Amino acid sequence: MVEEAAYLAVWLIGLFGIVGAVCICVAKMVIHDSTAYDENYVWRRKLPPEAKGKR
Repeated sequence: MVEEAAYLAVWLIGLFGIVGAVCICVAKMVIHDSTAYDENYVWRRKLPPEAKGKR
């Protein structure tokens, strides 16, 4: 019984570690996301200067 509880604890720690790492990576990506990056690499165009104030 104690051995099963230890296995469960190790698996849960590992699972929450993986989920936490993914959450941290997604948070960094969202924080550093910018419209300038999207214009250059996703849309592959530049918006006119008058459109920049409407964001």
